[in-house]
Amino acid sequence: MSALNIAHRGGAGLWPENTRAAFAHAAAMGCDGAELDVQLTKDGEVVVFHDHRLKADLVRDVQDEWLDAPGPRVLDLTLEELQAYDVGRARPGSGYAQAHPDLAAQDGERVPLLADVVAIARAAKKPFRLFVELKTSFADRSLSAPPEKLAEATLAVLKKADYLDRSVLVGFDWPGLLHAKTIEPSVTCWFTTLAQSWFCDGTPPPEDDPPSEPALKILRYWAETGTSPWAGGFDAVRYGGSIVQAIKAAGGDGWFPFYRDAEGPMTDEARKLGLKVGAWTVNEVADMRALNGLDAICADRPDVLKSILQK
Repeated sequence: MSALNIAHRGGAGLWPENTRAAFAHAAAMGCDGAELDVQLTKDGEVVVFHDHRLKADLVRDVQDEWLDAPGPRVLDLTLEELQAYDVGRARPGSGYAQAHPDLAAQDGERVPLLADVVAIARAAKKPFRLFVELKTSFADRSLSAPPEKLAEATLAVLKKADYLDRSVLVGFDWPGLLHAKTIEPSVTCWFTTLAQSWFCDGTPPPEDDPPSEPALKILRYWAETGTSPWAGGFDAVRYGGSIVQAIKAAGGDGWFPFYRDAEGPMTDEARKLGLKVGAWTVNEVADMRALNGLDAICADRPDVLKSILQK
């Protein structure tokens, strides 16, 4: 059985990320689902946007001017204020534009509500799953809503739309997932993990996109001492160093690792524990082929992944 083809942020290599246009295109091309990021606005609406601050290379104001970095926090804007911004293209010449050379601009796109994306998913010709990332900051809690509050609001939207059974909650900040399981045990949760090389001795390889050295030291200290703010008490060090054992103990239904970690023995261990395994974000053809045995592959280019899975 082939892996599910999950369009990362709706297919960020093809269309403006986390927009209605992206999700509609992903559904129309026959993807099995889409990954998206949700946050809370100032007035408590669940919206779909990745960064905690409006990204300067993706957002224009009402005067059609590109934002200066750092942009305002999503948490500080009402829904009405947020939807005044255009998120339909990348700033020409920016690093983001260079990293997404095939992105087709969709001027006039606004930050959608989670409910808007559910409506698009429901209209798809075949079952369309939503991998909903609870986007909260474990490193700086002031940047986003509390994870528990976001989990409650997200579940409310999915339940109201009767879409809970076709949704998977994911996230690096596990307290939100733990809270979701507490108040709605039936919800499917796949626990996301950072690149595991970040937590090993030595310098992580550049392809694992490690953070700065000071940030890396803090992350390693938290993990080694069992005080990781993202783990909610389920640090791997408490489970013999096994991240998948920690996820199982936390009540997780699946493991959602960085793609390079999904090619090793940890996947076998996760399978033995009864966990589903998906990978983010897989953009090279060779990696797509190698990971086809997983339950799901999350890719910026779902069109390329589709051609591989069909073969």
